[in-house]
Amino acid sequence: MLELTEFQQDAVAELLNIGMGKAAASLSEMVKQKVDLSIPSVEIMLRHLAVDHIRDTVGNEVTAVKETFKGTFWGDAFLLFPESQSLELVRALLQEDGLPLDMLSEMEQEALTEVGNIILNACLGSLANIFEQSFHCDLPRYAQGACDIIFNRNLVAARSADAVLLVRMNFSLKANNVNGLLTLMMDVESMQALTDLINTTFGMID
Repeated sequence: MLELTEFQQDAVAELLNIGMGKAAASLSEMVKQKVDLSIPSVEIMLRHLAVDHIRDTVGNEVTAVKETFKGTFWGDAFLLFPESQSLELVRALLQEDGLPLDMLSEMEQEALTEVGNIILNACLGSLANIFEQSFHCDLPRYAQGACDIIFNRNLVAARSADAVLLVRMNFSLKANNVNGLLTLMMDVESMQALTDLINTTFGMID
């Protein structure tokens, strides 16, 4: 199995941290409150274990926004919330506590897809800028349901291997008790392309 050096892991985490920091600032303006971020973690693991880790973090029933990105390296970027918290995020975005539940539900998909679009593009844009690369990103897709089903249906990046690179970063809006998870999942070929870029960009030699 491909392994990342400590330097490569730190590089991926720091690059994602920069992008997520920008995205968190945008989200903070939208919800008028501080957005707390965790330190990103970067691990290579078997695909089913990656899904287990995600389920342990956000629960089995999730709301997800996914973007597939393609370029020198490629993969799937997911923004995930516990399904039970997604309406709270919509309330925070709309700044309207009194809206009826049916109206919130109607706005849920559009609002969360927009949030996902902002956050995922900020992170991918940060990677593209640092590496001086361009990505083609599919339109963000919204899904809701069991974690296993969402990932088994949508994990198009894992085309040829059981191992994936799982990048995780948690964020939270304490005032609304909302916690989310950003993940990037890439297959072995994409991981190799990413490590080559890191080595080239930062002058590292294998």
